Amino acid sequence: MGAAEMERICARCGRVLRSGESVGAFCLGCYLETRRVLCVPEKINFEYCKQCGSIRLGYRWAEGGDLEVAGTEFLKWYLVEKVAPCSDIVEYYRLESVEPLTVPSWRTIYRAIFRVRLRGVDTEVTVSYDIDVRAKPTICPACKDVRGGDYNVLLQLRGETPQRLATLLSPVIEKSSQIANSIVDIIEYDNGVDFLLLDRGSASKIVRHLKKHYNVRVQSTGEDVGVTSRGKLRRRLVVSVHLEEKRR
Repeated sequence: MGAAEMERICARCGRVLRSGESVGAFCLGCYLETRRVLCVPEKINFEYCKQCGSIRLGYRWAEGGDLEVAGTEFLKWYLVEKVAPCSDIVEYYRLESVEPLTVPSWRTIYRAIFRVRLRGVDTEVTVSYDIDVRAKPTICPACKDVRGGDYNVLLQLRGETPQRLATLLSPVIEKSSQIANSIVDIIEYDNGVDFLLLDRGSASKIVRHLKKHYNVRVQSTGEDVGVTSRGKLRRRLVVSVHLEEKRR
């Protein structure tokens, strides 16, 4: 039997199939054109807080930003956490990039590019998917608390004047939208201030920054503030920070 008779050809385009450059009865190009390698949806919706720009990632809310940043961050999270192979010949894949194809808005078309390794193929291949991403405007739980004047963390800073603390902390607050969006109120005293905050992460960032400038003594306690709609006891974290002396 001659060598020509042993050649296999692509069932779609008729090209000669070569080892390491084909998948089953198809050349690599035809396989990628006719098969969905990764199970990436064509449309995705996500919840976007119209008050603070945060986004819902699964069961939690995270810092987002404007629609372009929020949409991109949500899509990256989704593609990394939720996407799976559509075929068992996929040995490995990674997200390379996510870029908007249309002007970012409540509905934006993105292109996601992956690098994929297929069993029996010598080199990694690039696959791309266009995804219709739609933001669903809502109000996150933290902003609902703000509307009601409620807060979850009381951060008490003592040992320095409000003016000095404002000078020290203003750059941190302006740089972090998480802290800025978390502040419900600031109450000034002669020897310090109270921050009424929505989340513990913001309190931790403020304390970490103060530790760069002062030796501090930190004490955390809790206080009962009522019950939830389901009848469970609700507690508020109280963080007391005493600024003892400046670091050199």
